[in-house]
Amino acid sequence: MAVATAKRELVAAKGAEVEREELAVEELQAALLERLEAAYEEAKASWRPEVAAPTNWWDIMAVGPFSAPFDLGFPKPNPIVRVGQPVVIFSVLFLNPTPPPAPSPMQIIGGALLPYRITYHTNNVISMNPDPSLSGTVSGNLAPAPFILNAITLTPNTPGLYEVHLRAQILTALSTTMVPFAGYASRVDSIHASIFGPSGLVIRFEQPVRFDVYA
Repeated sequence: MAVATAKRELVAAKGAEVEREELAVEELQAALLERLEAAYEEAKASWRPEVAAPTNWWDIMAVGPFSAPFDLGFPKPNPIVRVGQPVVIFSVLFLNPTPPPAPSPMQIIGGALLPYRITYHTNNVISMNPDPSLSGTVSGNLAPAPFILNAITLTPNTPGLYEVHLRAQILTALSTTMVPFAGYASRVDSIHASIFGPSGLVIRFEQPVRFDVYA
């Protein structure tokens, strides 16, 4: 009986820990969304009339990786973790709410609730081998909102330097890719107004997400 009770208490403790981690990720996601919205509003206030230019309908960026325990507010990404320590990467689909004229891309493709698919591919760049256990797919439907976030949690079990590439596709109702509605994410480690322009995201340096895992 004592052994059974101890096992139940251990399972309950692990369940409570998982719930706390999930809640922390939800709070971090809410903080990230708040910062993205504030940065975009700040960027809009600084724009000046410009010569008409093509509008980027959508884009994708990756923010992270983050590892627990998370600080209050919005912490800095932490690229150094232990074996078995989960890391969280956020994919951010940006639907441009600026009309070229109206309706805006956000209203057109977001209002249509089109399906999207995000695939993440993880490689150990020390061994130069892909890690299928840290790769996968996130699927969902767009919404008439400028930012659509997904939390991707990875738990590495082998030491090494890892590199994560995120690819996104916006699909039609027939699950075929809309051309040119496919792309890959650039890592962003600081959310500020300068990453947004009147025509869409302004990403100056394109790089994948990297994190180092030690034993």
